[in-house]
Amino acid sequence: MNRLPFTIRFEEGAFHAFAKLDKGIRGDVTKKLRQLERDDFVSRHLKHGVNVSVEEVGQYRIAFTIDEKEKIKYIVFIGKHKDYESWYWKF
Repeated sequence: MNRLPFTIRFEEGAFHAFAKLDKGIRGDVTKKLRQLERDDFVSRHLKHGVNVSVEEVGQYRIAFTIDEKEKIKYIVFIGKHKDYESWYWKF
């Protein structure tokens, strides 16, 4: 069975954060984003009842929402773990 891969789209703030990453970590984050395109890739939820999933890349976090119907994963946050801790408290 041929699985339709997900499309990755950035929310504006996440795109700016990604663009500001140094070249080395940006490459590592890009590898993780490529993995997120796979239909069989499993991620952990931010917390129960919140439609946000999280992936780790060293000391950085990628938070995203998933639109299963449209097969799109929206990147809503990319940043260091400490910034991520501040970010996720709004949920």
